[in-house]
Amino acid sequence: MDSKPDDVDVSSTECLKLAHKRDVFHAWMLEGLDFSRPWDMPVLAPVEAHPTALVPFSVAMHERWRDFDCFVHFYEDDFRFERVWNDPHKYLPKLSKFEGVIMPDFSTCIDFPRPLKMWNCYRNQTLGAWWQEQGLTVIPNARHQPECDWLVEGLPRESVIAICGRALVKDVAERRRFVRDVRTTVDELRPTAIVYYGSDLYGAMDYPRSLGLPVWVYPGCGRGALDGGKRGQR
Repeated sequence: MDSKPDDVDVSSTECLKLAHKRDVFHAWMLEGLDFSRPWDMPVLAPVEAHPTALVPFSVAMHERWRDFDCFVHFYEDDFRFERVWNDPHKYLPKLSKFEGVIMPDFSTCIDFPRPLKMWNCYRNQTLGAWWQEQGLTVIPNARHQPECDWLVEGLPRESVIAICGRALVKDVAERRRFVRDVRTTVDELRPTAIVYYGSDLYGAMDYPRSLGLPVWVYPGCGRGALDGGKRGQR
């Protein structure tokens, strides 16, 4: 089981007073947020939302994109949306025009060093919680791995959640891990419905469906097109 010192509280008043004109860690984003224990991950509120369609962040931010009846997702290479962490205020006005957003998906690959996975998890949840504070509808993005409870620690229970299975179900070994982690995530978070991005083959969503959970499937359609069509597939 993971453990951490109990004498570090990032939600303390003194921590939030730390400021610098070059605040690359964005401590200002933490003001007003709640934090989980024991890992101090920003906490997201539960949400009930059913996206009409999905569009990748890098496409949605193009100056010519004008279809706002959809949710913005971040299921693409990290370099395509690193900028939203570097300058959160810059992209807030346009993101606010959409139905909502799915929490970012900075990579937490199983073979990454743990500090890198934790940093990316922190960034994902900080942006998601901050957007909620700014009035955006944010669907929590859930990933889970063995002995990495902090990946879901700040996520809400009994909420719609998003899960990405893209590139994780064709390989047999990857699929087994993915199905195992989906089961753990569902048991832990007890979601009310799942927004699933990826191929609905190989039984990837069999477990949540066996519990009677609505699973809305949005298969990727490639760059420049809405993913999943209208309201996804049931």
